[in-house]
Amino acid sequence: MSEIQLGYGRSLLSFGYDETRYQVLAGNSSSAKPLTDVEIGEAFAAPIESQPLDDLFASGDSILIVVSDATRATASAQIVNLLVRRLIQAGVTPSDLAIIFATGIHRPVTADEKSELLTPFIAQRVRTIDHAAYEPSEMVLLGTTESGTPVEVNRALQDFSHVVITGAIGFHYFAGFTGGRKSICPGLASARTIEATHMLALDFDSGGRRAGAEGSRGGQRGRGLRLRR
Repeated sequence: MSEIQLGYGRSLLSFGYDETRYQVLAGNSSSAKPLTDVEIGEAFAAPIESQPLDDLFASGDSILIVVSDATRATASAQIVNLLVRRLIQAGVTPSDLAIIFATGIHRPVTADEKSELLTPFIAQRVRTIDHAAYEPSEMVLLGTTESGTPVEVNRALQDFSHVVITGAIGFHYFAGFTGGRKSICPGLASARTIEATHMLALDFDSGGRRAGAEGSRGGQRGRGLRLRR
């Protein structure tokens, strides 16, 4: 018998398997090093196809920061900590900041997870909002798509003058890639909208397919959620 270890939470689970019957498919390991605070600061100062962060926000702005939940592997604690400090330096007051967790239809983020995702310093000083996809009173209907999909998102997205999305970019079986648009839909969408968009993954008759950001209907709906005019 051979042994394999799989990550589970903060620990590892070990179990044996018969290597004559099973083969382990291991992904390529990454040698990339985590970004330093200095490198992230440089990215804030010279973002891709955007003005410097300091030029985008000023005193009086209200800013909602979108953060992935604990089911996503991101460097949110490091990034959000540096982002909040940078926004305050730009003149934004802590009372004009809020952080919302893009949980989709996942369970709410626990207090311990908030401290881990944001650092205890930020979790204790910046207001956090828990997305509730099954609570209609917390959603706002923006319209419907050309295919009739209701576009319902957390009304907090309309309550702030700016929305800043954080998260990791990686492969996604349906939308093509994670991060960005997925933090809004399904991250901050209603259960009804999430169900409708995920059903598109099975809509093979009208071009649905997996892992195609351009060709998949999930990618198209997630990118624009094109509203019917």
